[in-house]
Amino acid sequence: MLAVVRCLEAWRHFLKGAIEKFEIWTNHKNLEYFMKVEKLNRRQTRWALYLSHFNFTLKHVPGSKMGKADSLSRKLDWEVGVEKDNEDETLVKPEWLEVRRIETVEIIVDEVDLLEEVRKSKVKDDKVVKAVKEMKKARVKMLRDEKWKEVESIMYKKEKVYVPKDNKLRAEIIRLYHDMPVGGHRGQWKIVELVTRNFWWPGVTKEVKWYIEEYNACQQNKNCTEQLVGKLMPNSILEKPWMHISVDFITKLPLAQGYDLILVVVNRLTKIVHFIPTIEKMSAEGLA
Repeated sequence: MLAVVRCLEAWRHFLKGAIEKFEIWTNHKNLEYFMKVEKLNRRQTRWALYLSHFNFTLKHVPGSKMGKADSLSRKLDWEVGVEKDNEDETLVKPEWLEVRRIETVEIIVDEVDLLEEVRKSKVKDDKVVKAVKEMKKARVKMLRDEKWKEVESIMYKKEKVYVPKDNKLRAEIIRLYHDMPVGGHRGQWKIVELVTRNFWWPGVTKEVKWYIEEYNACQQNKNCTEQLVGKLMPNSILEKPWMHISVDFITKLPLAQGYDLILVVVNRLTKIVHFIPTIEKMSAEGLA
């Protein structure tokens, strides 16, 4: 049916308003479904409204008897025996992702040589200090199945640059991923995902969260996700005493004359208070 609608749209300047009824030949037997009374969906309703502008009849002709029309629907480059030419193919090649990853880093850290700043910083976390000592002791550049490795005086953990224990440097990295136009001032988890594509340090998630919570522009422009509170409704004015009372307990008292708890009943209007001795094991039914 979609093909019929598109055909009428393409030839509407010849067919719309035609006095004589024209025929539409189709080899789709299922179009007879539309010739019966059915409950149409929204798309089919739009089609029916558009088809009502034309004076035509649908004629079913088997495909074996529609050689000319069937040949026009064939692709020019169609060949026999090429049904499996798409097997064992990779849609996105790994080298494409690597190139894109490098381009992203260059955009975000524009005019800032972060690797040089990381190389200059000497203050490291305890885990990294321990890993460096083990590498020096074993005289290797890699530890624990490539978990830690050192390249040109820069530590890498799982192929991510370790940022030393420098608060200013870490804040600068978060700023470059969050504040720059390409960063888009995104939320906490998106910034964490962007930062950890290339960098890592202990507590990176918490530091990103603190940075975003303290950033004024984000807090001023973010959408409020809390439900709006209702209007302030004043309490009704009491007309006589003991219409409204409040009840509370004073617990954990030393035992005195068999009681260890005091029930406090306050009249809301006159503020008269009654102190009633009782025990903590008293049930709701007994208290009533």
